[in-house]
Amino acid sequence: MACKKPIFDLEGNELEQCVQVVDRKRLLNDLWSEIHSCVSLAQGNELTLSALVDNLRSLSFDLESQSSIVDGLSGSVSSKAQDIELLIGASVPTEILIKPPKVSKNKGTGVHVQGSGSDERLKSDKEKAVEQSKKKKRLCKGCKKLGYHDIRNCPEKEK
Repeated sequence: MACKKPIFDLEGNELEQCVQVVDRKRLLNDLWSEIHSCVSLAQGNELTLSALVDNLRSLSFDLESQSSIVDGLSGSVSSKAQDIELLIGASVPTEILIKPPKVSKNKGTGVHVQGSGSDERLKSDKEKAVEQSKKKKRLCKGCKKLGYHDIRNCPEKEK
């Protein structure tokens, strides 16, 4: 239940499941708030703390005896997992599918495949200019100039 507000269906009616879960969570929050306030009040005195622990133990014993009577009547045994599912409001999935992560390289640039030319290092602008100057110039039929381009990639060609 990611939404704290009540959820409505298409007709504008409030969904009962949402109301029940929200009310249960609000009640549990109130319970924890009361427990924390009792602990903070008894914090300064050791006798009061021991009395609070005794009262909580007796309350716990009473609740366990009540739940065993209720479980005996219904014929089911309450387990810790069921209690947690009730508290969270969701059931434990029967099957968990975890796929391995995709392999990624954290060094270099791109995929390195032998013979494809991608295993070379990156060249500086100066190295690129030197290699470009070693190439033979071509006569472009589009602009009728000598250069390192032809009619397919002529810079003066209209697109």
